[in-house]
Amino acid sequence: MTELEPATRPGVPGPASGPVPCANCGRPTDPLRAARVAVFGERFRYFCTPDCRRAYDPATTTPLPLPRRTRRGSGDAVVVERQRDEGHELGARRQAAVALARVAPPELQQLEEPLRRAPPELSADEALDLPQVDPPGRRAEVPTELGNLLLLLAGVGGVLAVALLLTGNSPAALTSRLVVAAVATLALTFHVAGGRRDESEIHPAAVLAGPLAALVIALVARVVSASESSSAITLLGLSVACCAAAIVVSERTRRPLDAEREELELVLQGSARRVVGEDVVETRAVDLRPGEEIMVQEGDVVPVDVTLTAGSTTVAPWWGSRQTVSRGEGDALVAGARVLSGRARGVVAWTGHDRAWLRLTSDPRRRADLLAPLARLGKLLAERGAPVAAGLAALAAYAENQGGLDIALFAVTAQLCLANASLAQIGALSTLAGVLTALRRGIVFRTAQAFDDAGKVAIVAFNARGTLLLGEPEVTNIEPVGDVTAERVLALMAGAEAGSTQPGATAVLRAARARGIRPDGVRSPNHVAGLGVTAIASNGKPLVVGSRALMLRERTSVAMAESQITELEALGRTVVLVALGGRLVGVVGLQDGLRPGARAAVQHLLDIGVEPVLLSGDARETCEAIGRTLDIEHVRPEVLPADRGDEITHLADGGALVAVVGKSPVDDIALSAANVAIALDSAGSSASDWSVQLASDDVRDASLGVRIAHESRRAARAGLLIAALPAAGAALLVALTVVPPALGPPIALAGALGALLRRSPLGSGRP
Repeated sequence: MTELEPATRPGVPGPASGPVPCANCGRPTDPLRAARVAVFGERFRYFCTPDCRRAYDPATTTPLPLPRRTRRGSGDAVVVERQRDEGHELGARRQAAVALARVAPPELQQLEEPLRRAPPELSADEALDLPQVDPPGRRAEVPTELGNLLLLLAGVGGVLAVALLLTGNSPAALTSRLVVAAVATLALTFHVAGGRRDESEIHPAAVLAGPLAALVIALVARVVSASESSSAITLLGLSVACCAAAIVVSERTRRPLDAEREELELVLQGSARRVVGEDVVETRAVDLRPGEEIMVQEGDVVPVDVTLTAGSTTVAPWWGSRQTVSRGEGDALVAGARVLSGRARGVVAWTGHDRAWLRLTSDPRRRADLLAPLARLGKLLAERGAPVAAGLAALAAYAENQGGLDIALFAVTAQLCLANASLAQIGALSTLAGVLTALRRGIVFRTAQAFDDAGKVAIVAFNARGTLLLGEPEVTNIEPVGDVTAERVLALMAGAEAGSTQPGATAVLRAARARGIRPDGVRSPNHVAGLGVTAIASNGKPLVVGSRALMLRERTSVAMAESQITELEALGRTVVLVALGGRLVGVVGLQDGLRPGARAAVQHLLDIGVEPVLLSGDARETCEAIGRTLDIEHVRPEVLPADRGDEITHLADGGALVAVVGKSPVDDIALSAANVAIALDSAGSSASDWSVQLASDDVRDASLGVRIAHESRRAARAGLLIAALPAAGAALLVALTVVPPALGPPIALAGALGALLRRSPLGSGRP
């Protein structure tokens, strides 16, 4: 901290244009005439009196927000604009939290309570009275009263214009119907053109083209007193009513998904304790940058993805998680993790929209509901397919020698059938529901393409050790061969494995300590990846400890122990052989337990028709025994870690998309070769670039991620078919004069609403 004279502010642009709050008491203070100015953690603090300066404690006082700089005009001048005060932002967060309380579960509402409270300086009413600024391009969470009124007027007016058909076809009746339909069309136009639009929604021009064209046709027909006047007005009324109904249902279906997405954004708008030199400074999440260091402690909600560098904590690993895990040095925390106890420091990995939980939900460049192929298909059909359908219908009507007004009616009807707000939203809503469902289980998809690829996966390969198996084997059998004792066999193994950190080596050393056996003084150990160790024993004889393949490579016969080896492998145990001086002296069995949820992980895949494959370096008999336990028929035994990339490539040679489940960096070779790489316990890590990242190491969630993507893709595909087929069929029937034009929009609407309202387990609620 450095004291400065009020008039000297080196390195900072000119003073603020108006008074700023005193950093201690909040009283308005002229920055040029402030009694004291101090710098804390790269920020200036202004104080109205010396007493306020002495009373100010940066460790317990929430700092004021930084000035916001914006460029105006084409010049290079930078105008510094200070936000009104910190109550502005906190008031906005409080208002959003209150609005979201209706959809958030009780535990989330409890955690959001600090955000709903107004700052101490403002009353609750004052905080809510502050002006709010909505992000551009996003539809308001709840439609305004005017918007509801306009939609109601459009729907009622459209229906009334059709109902007045009962009054007959007199000129007065036709004129009355036309006026009512025109008012309904204008109401729909004002609502669609004047409201905010999410990028995944159909363009307003596509929605309004049909009703406005129908209005023009009806006006022309009425002016010239054509016989088609009644049909044109009926089509106009039905088109307006159907458009209004599609918009209402689409908004109501989308609202809970948007609320959940905005809830995530709200949670991650918090602050953090940035480490600056020897000080800790309270900082907004938006001001943090990758590489900076922050402090987290009990009660914090981590606002950015971070990798811990010191300390340990107990956390709920992602927002809304009911799990509790311990995290320490080297572990990653995702934004939204809640610290339950402990204290730690970490380096910021990802900020802003690069954070794992916002990447596919809020980033306009990467949102899954904008970029996933099936999410885009419905919108493309509605926006680009509708003009094509209109042109084809017009050509068909012209070929049948229809009149000019009839041709126009057929073309407008075909456009109305496909330019449907519900049809455009079906794929996007299914995709967004799938992404949010995955996030509730701590499953993060890297890109929209990764989400789509996961939905097309046909084979999932598990690297057995550490995924389906615990990766913590235990020594269960020590069977000496010849005149060597079991203690001598274990001592030789412990000596050979003394410098290794592999799970099998750890199990051997643990067994030797438990039996009070001192490892043999082995020299010159040479670790052969995936096979074992060659060395020189303390008596000077060559020592080989490892698999059958290593024994064969070292020209050591294992025939005399074949029966013991076969028996152990049939029990699903890993067999380690020990040879001294070119002669087999021992057979050791290691038993690795199944991970909790391993069987459920396999069942998730079997339920959706995906083939599970077991990759292991163990012998075939051992792999088959494990496969029988887990109901996995396809096993790939005796595959060394270095060769698993080639094995994955061979699996994909048939044209199927292959996913690999593993842990980084142990399984990096296999993960890199996969079409879809699923890495356990990697979400939020600065080094992770895998297709699917998990915030936990639960293998069930790895399979569940594939299942969610499959079911989301299946729901989107079925919804598009249910909506598009009636729309296309209605347009075709109208063009062939099988049904009157007025029936086209209701038929298309029925199909779209049936698809949109179709119940899906993906969006039914929180797990």
